[in-house]
Amino acid sequence: MHRLISFLFLLHTAAAHAQQLGTGWMTSPSPNDSSCLWFRRTFVTANYTERPVRASVCIVSASRFVLYVNGRNVSTSLYSNASGANAAAPVSTTYDVTRFLRPDSNTVAVLACPIYAYDGLVSSPKIAISLYGTTATGNPFASSSADGWLCHAASTVISAGNELEDGRSDALPPSHGDMVMAQWQPVEIIPPSTYYPQTFYSYNSLSAESIFGHTPLGYNTLTDNSAYTRHTLLPRFFDIDGSTVTYDFSPGFYGLVRVTFRGCRRGERIHIGNHLAYICSGEMDEQAYCRFSPIFARKITISGDRWFHAEQVQEVVVLGL
Repeated sequence: MHRLISFLFLLHTAAAHAQQLGTGWMTSPSPNDSSCLWFRRTFVTANYTERPVRASVCIVSASRFVLYVNGRNVSTSLYSNASGANAAAPVSTTYDVTRFLRPDSNTVAVLACPIYAYDGLVSSPKIAISLYGTTATGNPFASSSADGWLCHAASTVISAGNELEDGRSDALPPSHGDMVMAQWQPVEIIPPSTYYPQTFYSYNSLSAESIFGHTPLGYNTLTDNSAYTRHTLLPRFFDIDGSTVTYDFSPGFYGLVRVTFRGCRRGERIHIGNHLAYICSGEMDEQAYCRFSPIFARKITISGDRWFHAEQVQEVVVLGL
C-alpha cells in the first residue's frame, strides 16, 4: 500500500510540475518552419553552495526531440515523443540527469523537430524546458523561464515524410558548449495563452520516462512516447544499375535508414530513397540517416549527382522501431 501511495504521489507531482511550465514556452524568433531547431542554455555555478548534486529536466512539447546534457544524450531512445504529430497535443517527459552533471557549469541542449498538423502544414518547434533539483547544501533549485535560452537552425530540414540533411553544417555538435556564439540568437518567448492552455496535461500523455527514468520498466502501464531501436536490420542483397544501387530488406521494415559513405566530395548530393536527401561534408567517413521520419519500406534505392558512384556506400542499416 505504501508503494502504491508513493507511486500515485509521483504521478500527481509530475502532472503539477508539467502544468507549471506554461510560462516557459519558446520558439525561434526567425523561424524556417521546416527546419529542426537547437535550443541550448548553459547554467553556470557561482559557488559551491549552488553546485547541483541532483537534477532533472522536464520537457513539454508536441515536437519529437532529443535531449543532451553536457553533450551526452540522456536517453536510450532514438527520440522522445514518438507520437507527437499534432500541435494541439503536447507531451510531458522528465529525465533524471544527475549522472551527467558537472560542478562548474551545465549545458542543456535540445534538438527539436518541426510540428506536423493534420492539414499537412508544418510549423516550427515550440517547447518548454525546466531544470530543477538539489544543490550541494541540500537546497532545492528550479529554472522554468525561457529567459537565457538560445536557438539555432539545425542541419536537418523536414517536409511531410522527407528530410534534407546538410552534412556540412554540424562540424561541431551544437549540444556542446564549443560553438560560434554569433550564430545563435535568443529565443522568442511565447505567452502560454497564445499557444497551449495551462491545463493541457492529461494522464494519457505521461511518458514512461517520466516515471522510471531513461529505461522504462516492462510492467509500466502508461504510454511510452519514445522511439526505441527494437532491432537492427541489414539488407539481404543489393543490385547495382549504373550509378544507382538498390538494397533489399525483404520482407520489409518500419524504421529509420542510416547510410555510411566514404570518399564523397564536399557538397555532393545523394538521394536515399524518396525520404532523405543528403549533402556531403567531404569527410573520410560520414553518415546520413532519417533522424525523425521513420518509414515503411522494403527496398532503398540510393542515387546521386554526377559525382556519385555505388562504391561510396559503405553500409546501409535500418534501425527498426
